[in-house]
Amino acid sequence: MYLKALELQGFKSFPEKTRINFEKNVTAIVGPNGSGKSNISDALLWVMGEQRTRTLRGGKMEDVIFGGTEKRSPMGFAQVSLVLDNSARLFDRDCDEITISRRYYRSGESEYYINRDSVRLRDVTELLMDTGLGRDGYSIIGQGRIGEIVSAKSTDRREIFEEAAGISRFRHRKEESERKLEKTEENLLRIGDKISELELQVGPLKEQAETAKQYLLLRDELRLLEISLWMENLDRLRDQSEGLRRDFAEAERARDEARTALDAIYAAAENAAERMRENDLAIEHERERQRSAEAAAAESDSAAAVLRTQIANNTAAMERLRREMSEQDQRSDSLQQQINEHTERLERIAADRLQLSIDDAALRRQAEEKALGLQQRNQALSALLLQESELVSALSEKRSVMALLQESQESFEEHKAALAREKEELEQRLAGTENTVREAQRALQEAEAQVTRCQNMISGRQMLLSGRERAAAEEAERREKAAVELKGMEHRISILRELEKDLEGFNKAVKTIMREVERHTLRGVHAPVAKLIQVDERYALAVETALGSAAQNIVVDSQQAGKEAIELLKRRDGGRATFLPLDTIKPASLRDLPVNDPGFVDTCDALVKCEPKYKNIISNLLGRTV
Repeated sequence: MYLKALELQGFKSFPEKTRINFEKNVTAIVGPNGSGKSNISDALLWVMGEQRTRTLRGGKMEDVIFGGTEKRSPMGFAQVSLVLDNSARLFDRDCDEITISRRYYRSGESEYYINRDSVRLRDVTELLMDTGLGRDGYSIIGQGRIGEIVSAKSTDRREIFEEAAGISRFRHRKEESERKLEKTEENLLRIGDKISELELQVGPLKEQAETAKQYLLLRDELRLLEISLWMENLDRLRDQSEGLRRDFAEAERARDEARTALDAIYAAAENAAERMRENDLAIEHERERQRSAEAAAAESDSAAAVLRTQIANNTAAMERLRREMSEQDQRSDSLQQQINEHTERLERIAADRLQLSIDDAALRRQAEEKALGLQQRNQALSALLLQESELVSALSEKRSVMALLQESQESFEEHKAALAREKEELEQRLAGTENTVREAQRALQEAEAQVTRCQNMISGRQMLLSGRERAAAEEAERREKAAVELKGMEHRISILRELEKDLEGFNKAVKTIMREVERHTLRGVHAPVAKLIQVDERYALAVETALGSAAQNIVVDSQQAGKEAIELLKRRDGGRATFLPLDTIKPASLRDLPVNDPGFVDTCDALVKCEPKYKNIISNLLGRTV
C-alpha cells in the first residue's frame, strides 16, 4: 500500500487544514450525501495534476477554492498534499516518503512541489508514470468511469492498459523522443537551408573580405599620410601661431608702452593745463588788479586833472586877486594920494572926511576880509598842493606797480609762449604717439585678424579633422560590423566545415564507413556521391531532387570493397548503406532527347562536374534525368 496520508487546506469544503491518514490495509470513508466524500477523490485527482474542471465537478479552476459561508470568509488559495510510501523504491527517488503538493491562488497562479521542492507539472506526471497513479491512471475509478472505459475507443483503452502494464513511461519517452527527432529533422532542414544560403554567400564574402583587407591597408596608409599632413600643417600653423603670438605680444607691449607714454603725456598735459589754468587765474587776477590800478590811476588822473583845473582856477583867481590887490594897492595909493591931496580939503569938508573915514574903515574891513579869504585860499591851495603831491606819489607808485605788472605780464607772456611751445611739442609727440598707437592698433588688428584667420583655419582643420574622424569612426564601425559579420561568417563556415567533416546530414551507416576510412581500416572506399560532385547554383535544387537518397550512396573501387564495408556494418550494427562499385556500374543515357521542347536545358549528368573516373557513376544515376 503506497498511500499514507492526504492533507487538504482551502480545497472545496475543507477551509481548515485537514490531514487524513491511511494506516490500515483497508480504509473506507463513509458519510451522508453532501458531506464532502467526493471532494476527497477530487483532491486526489487534483493534486496529481488534473486540469479538466469538468472532471473536478466545477465550471472553472477557481471553484476548487473554498468559497466561504455566512459565518466564514472565502479562502485565497487551495492546497492539497499527497504523502506516498517509497520504502520499496517504487518511485525514482532516494527517500522513504514522497510528498506531492499542489497550490492554486485566486489570481490564477498554480504551484507544484515534490518534497517541498518547486517543480513543474511535467515532473509530477513523469514521477507518477507506470505506478497506476496519475490523472489518467486506473487507481481511481469514479462514477461512470467503468462505462467510459468500456465504451471508449481502442486507443483510449490502450492508454489504460499501457498504464496498467507499466509501459506508459516508455511510451511517453518514445513520443517525446519522436517529437525531438521531428524537431531535429526540422532543424536539420533549416541548417541545410542555412548551409545552402551561406554557401551562396561564401564567394561574395571572400571577395568582400579581400576588399575589406585591401581597404584596411589603404585606409591605414591613408590615415598615416593624413596624420603626417595634419602634423605638418599643425606644425606650420603652430609656427605661424607662435610668430603671431610673438608679434601680438610685441604689439601689446608697444601698445602698453604707448599707453604708458600717452598716460604720462596726458598727465603732463593735465599738469600743464592745471598750471595754465592757475597762470590764467593769476593773470586774470593781475589783470583785475591792473584794471583796478588803471581805474584808480584813471580816477587819480581825473582827480589830478580836476585838481589841476582847480589849481589853475585858483591860480587864476589868485592872479586876479593879486591884480585886484595891486589894483586895490594902486587904488589905496591913489586914495592915499587923494587923501593927501584932500587933507587939506578934510578940514573943509568934515562931512566928506567922516564919510571918507567910514568908507576907509569899510574898505579896511573889506581888505581884511579879502586878506582873510586870501589866507584861506592859500591854505586850500596848500592842501590841494599836498593832495596833488600825494596823488603824484600814488600815481608814481601805480606806475611802478604797472611797470612791475607789465614786467610780470611780459614774463608771463614769455612763460605762456614757452608753455605754448611745450604744448605744441607735447601735441606733436602726442600725435606721433597716437600715430604709433594707431599703427600698433592696426598691427594688433592685423595680428588679431591673422590670429582669427589662423583660428578659422585651425577650426576648419579641426572640423575637417572631426569630419574625417567621424568618417573614420563610421568606417571603423562599418569595418567592425564587417569584421563581426566576417567572424560570424567564418564561424558559420567553420561550423559548416565541422558539419561537413562530421558528415552531418548523412545516415549512420555512411558516417560509420567514412570514419573507418579515415582510420584506414577500410580500403577502396571513396566517398558518398554528394561529396564527389559539384553543381552550379542554378541546378543545385534540381540535382538534389533528382538524386534523392542516392546522394548518400557510397562509391567503392570494386564489389569486394563493398562487401567488406557491408560486413563491417553488420559487425558494428551500423545500419544499411548502398555501395556503387566503379568496376561494375555502367553509364546510362536517353536515346531521344527533347531538344525542341520549351525549357529543355540538358540531361542532369551533363550539368554535374566530377572527376573523370566517376563519370559512369554519375551517368548511371542522372543520365536518364532531363
